[in-house]
Amino acid sequence: MKYQYLAIYYLIKIIAGLVFLTGISFVFLGIYEFCHTFSINKIHFAEATAVQFLQTIDMFLIAIVSFIFSLGLLVLFNNNENDLATKQSILPKWLNVKNFMELKIILWEAVLTTLVISYLARLAEHKFKQIPLSYNSLIIPIAILLISISLTILKKSDH
Repeated sequence: MKYQYLAIYYLIKIIAGLVFLTGISFVFLGIYEFCHTFSINKIHFAEATAVQFLQTIDMFLIAIVSFIFSLGLLVLFNNNENDLATKQSILPKWLNVKNFMELKIILWEAVLTTLVISYLARLAEHKFKQIPLSYNSLIIPIAILLISISLTILKKSDH
């Protein structure tokens, strides 16, 4: 049983490392998007720049979600109490998670912020390209509303 636990423990560490590397790749994609912003057509520079900056922020927010998930997994599955005390003193207070529910709430809040920025980028792009909005463009705001309501209910039931 001990070997199975250790195998799962190291597997989770590998998963956390891969999620962290995913976050790093999104940081580089965000940097690429940021640099690409300045090589845009000068005719529609203001509109395109606004959309590109929102997409850049979106990439960085996705990276942050990956980092939070990776660190949360490492904190949750740490089996050494001394290491846990050290990690909790290094990490910000809001990332000192004790169970999956706390990690899920933190991730939901970060994902909600990412969804809002992503939707704003898409909305700005439609506005600048003068594409009319349809009922399909309401899917993301409705999803944001539903996740917000469920997060609020979850927080109230937790306290």
